Order: sequence, then C-alpha cells, then structure tokens
Amino acid sequence: MAGWSQEEIGRGNRQRVLGEILGSGTISRTQIADNLALNAASVSRITRELIEARLVQEVGVSQPEGRRGPRTKKLTMDRSGGYVIGIGINAYQQVVTLADLSNNRIASWDAGGAGLTDGTSFIRACCKQAKALIEEHVPEKDRLFGVGLTIAGNLDKARGIVISAPTLGWAEETNVCGIVRQELGVPVALETPSAAICQSEVAFGAARNIENVAVIYCAMGFGIGLQVNGQPYSGIGRVGGVLTEARTTEGVGSNSAVSLSDLCGGKALLRQLLTPKIFDALSDQERAQKIRDVVSAANDADGEYRSVVEDFGARAANCFSLSLTVLQPELVLLAGPLAQSPYYLEAFRKQIDNLKADLQQPIKIKSSAMTHMGAARLLSLHENIANAELDLNLLKGGS
Repeated sequence: MAGWSQEEIGRGNRQRVLGEILGSGTISRTQIADNLALNAASVSRITRELIEARLVQEVGVSQPEGRRGPRTKKLTMDRSGGYVIGIGINAYQQVVTLADLSNNRIASWDAGGAGLTDGTSFIRACCKQAKALIEEHVPEKDRLFGVGLTIAGNLDKARGIVISAPTLGWAEETNVCGIVRQELGVPVALETPSAAICQSEVAFGAARNIENVAVIYCAMGFGIGLQVNGQPYSGIGRVGGVLTEARTTEGVGSNSAVSLSDLCGGKALLRQLLTPKIFDALSDQERAQKIRDVVSAANDADGEYRSVVEDFGARAANCFSLSLTVLQPELVLLAGPLAQSPYYLEAFRKQIDNLKADLQQPIKIKSSAMTHMGAARLLSLHENIANAELDLNLLKGGS
C-alpha cells in the first residue's frame, strides 16, 4: 500500500472487511481482525459504518451450553439492506435472478431458450424481466447495487462486449453491458461462466484462501477460469472466452486440426452416441439437454453411458494435462453438466494422477456444484458490493 493516501487505504480496508463478511456468512470482529491483520479499533470503526449503511447487521450467537456470560455478537450481511441481479446465459439455461445481500434467491425468470439466438434482443428481454422482478420485490430502488452477467462466449470484458457466442447462435458483437446499464441504470460485471465460478469459489466456496486455482467448465465445449498467485487471470486486455473452438491435432504426427470440443467435449460425446442424422437434427439447446440426459443415465448405472462418460473424462484430462503441469494449481475444480457425473470426475482424476512425477505437489481435483446462474449472483455481490467504491454517506441517508 506504499504511496496510497489514507482515504485509499481506508476504502481498501473497508472493501476487505466487507468481502470477509460476505465470504464467511457469519463472522466475529475478532476473526475479521485476525484474518485481515487489522487492529480491533479499525475493524470496529469499519463495521460500525457498514451497519449504519444497512449493509451489515449484528446477530447474537449463543454461548455453548454450560458457559456463562453474554452471547457473542457476530456480523452478517443485512438481508434487507439491498439487492443484486444475476443473469446467467448458456446453451443449457438462461435465468434472471433477484437476490438479497446474503445471496438468498428472492425471485427468478427462466427464458427456456426462447429468442436466444438474437443476442441484442435476448439481453433486452432479460432486462425487461429484471425490471419486473425489481418492481415487484424491491421496495427501495436505490438499494439495487448491480448486475452480474455470466455468458458462455468469447468476451471483451474491458469493453463489456460479447464478441461471439457460438453455442448461443450469437455471431456478431453484442454490447451486453451497455444494454444492461441503459435499461437498468446500475453497474454491471461481466464474466464467462468458468471465470465467474472460479472467482465465486475463491471468494465464497471450496477455493477460499487458495492462491492457485483452475476451474474447467465441461459442457458441449470447455471454458477455463484461473486464479494465479492470488489474482484472477484474464489475459491480455481482459479478453476471455470459451475453449470450444480452440484447435489441436488428433495425435502425434497428425496435421489434421480439430477443435477441442470436437475432440473431447460434449458435442463429441453426443456424436459417439447418436447417429449423424439425429445429431445434425438437434439444435444446440437440444444437444445441451441431451448431454444432461446422458449424465443422468450414466449416474443411474446405465453401463453404455457410464463407459462413454468415463472415456470422455479421461480424454479431457489428456487435453488439459500439459496446461495443468505448467500452471501447477493447488486445486482444480470441474464444473458444468459433464462434471456432475462422479464417473467423469474420477476418470479425469485418474488420468491426471499419471502426471504426479512431473508435479511439485499432487493436484487436488474436485467437482463444483456451482452453476453459471449462481455464479452470476455471486459475481454481482463480489464486484458491485465488496469491490465497489460505495458511498456510505448516501447509503446512510446523507447528502
């Protein structure tokens, strides 16, 4: 923090405290001070301001049976203090959700794929539904803090644009953040599902306090979200995307380029199970649902489907093995519909185990149950609450 003004240090500490409360659910002031290496007086002052701004509230926690004294006071987010919108869009599901500051879902709207292929019109339709949810459930419109957008596509996050989204049918650039800001008048955070899940798991879930994390979203194609040395990684210009069209070859000595999704993604899995005529007749939305059906059947002990799911888990591990050897993450989280099969996860894990001789330490590989919809809400809480430059005087009702 060398070179920072006192105001900047104070704002940074407030953001850290707010992030700690958001991530912990319920936490004491002493725990916050210990976790963030702040003195007790600073934590007390910051939390008092957050309580006055109706972002945080005190809750009484009973002492263990047999102990005397007053109940310990802990802190949690004030559920009535504000709201966020999450908009999660992929080929499987497109949902607009309204949530409170504790990430409790209040209401939602599911598009069901209707109108999905026209990006601009679809985003406007999502905004229309968001307005309806806000009108019905948000009594204080100035307590709507922002929107989190997770979209399965190639994104220019710095400009707030979807460059393309092949599985959604979006071939042209779509200024998604500009549309949402125009329609709803609030800040907007944009990420791919894999990157949003990575950030959410690091801030709130299975990857808390882990500095090097990789999330691989396994669906019709693949997406990847990374945290490297404690920081989210987005690449040059904060351009990120799905790996659906990433090119490789079919094997050593092959000059035949093939996309990653065609080699080991969900589309390739379906091509193996379905006749070409049936596969070609399906829309991407129908193929997405078919992958879910295959995973469900495999989990219900269908031998043929289980074998195919295991095979594709091993194939995916082969494709990502070099990247994971170079990155050396402490934790790999597999997300998305394919990763919800324990057979896919175990086949991926076994294949990566062959790399142990090349790794400084074994990689922990787990599944993440977080969806792109849930990650959209948490993205909004993280970026529009914890990391935002909030005007506490305005939130307290001052001028």
